[in-house]
Amino acid sequence: MPRKSANQLAMEAITAPWVEHERPPPPADMPEAAAIVWQEVVSSMKARHFLKEAHQLLARYCHAMAECARLESELARVGVGLPSYDRLSQRLNSTAATALSYARALRLTPKSNLESRADGCDPHRSMGPRPWEDEPRKPKLGSDDLRPHRSAIA
Repeated sequence: MPRKSANQLAMEAITAPWVEHERPPPPADMPEAAAIVWQEVVSSMKARHFLKEAHQLLARYCHAMAECARLESELARVGVGLPSYDRLSQRLNSTAATALSYARALRLTPKSNLESRADGCDPHRSMGPRPWEDEPRKPKLGSDDLRPHRSAIA
């Protein structure tokens, strides 16, 4: 096995902290419901999205989402007309708002995630004919397709 140069060893020392944070495991003391949310969130985002500085915020988000799930199941069990229903509904709304603010801070939502906003087009949609359509789509009135293209005018 060849020896490593001093530059290569220095670069490995710099990049080593990033390697351990690629897909962080949930904290050991996290409840099971929150740990499930952690695993789902971490696996759905790109590697190295969650650096060590964001772990506490991610833990708070996971706790809030687990609490939302618990409140939703409890709300479904309680009758609509009871006073506890209104109290549970208010708690659920405030917990969901808190979870949403954490999600935005962590850039988990599509709107707050810069990766998804880089190109405004949806790559899964096509303006051309769909495979099950026999004829190509007709342009809508007022669309740019009915106007002559600049190259056709010149």
